[in-house]
Amino acid sequence: MSKGIFTDKNHKPTEKEVYEVISSIKPLWEDLISFIEDNYKISGEFKFYGKNFGWALRYRKSGKVIISIYPGENEFMVQIILNGEEVKNALKSDISSETKEIIENKEPIREGKWIYLKVTSKTGLSDIKDLILVRSPLKKTRKRE
Repeated sequence: MSKGIFTDKNHKPTEKEVYEVISSIKPLWEDLISFIEDNYKISGEFKFYGKNFGWALRYRKSGKVIISIYPGENEFMVQIILNGEEVKNALKSDISSETKEIIENKEPIREGKWIYLKVTSKTGLSDIKDLILVRSPLKKTRKRE
């Protein structure tokens, strides 16, 4: 099973197609996108990650990927790659015990731990924002809303 629903390399999904697929959780998608774009002043780009992952909305800052977001049926999956120091900082942060357990149980590969979190409700969105802030700290006052 793929991480995202859009697995045809020859068809980059449109915003309309993404919204149709994520359906009821569109407000959560928009909340996360606004958080990233408002705080980091960057735009996402769709990138194809292969048939096992599909298309993801990827956000990069200063040459590193902050987050990749894979749209799915009434959900979306995020991928955040944390290096060793970022893992330590994440585990010290205010994220939920469930998310801490996911991080602790994930085996490191290549550049760090590849953390995948599924979003189906508002629960967990706060953790994702905190992990983004760990991955790429803001210079000014953080805006978490």
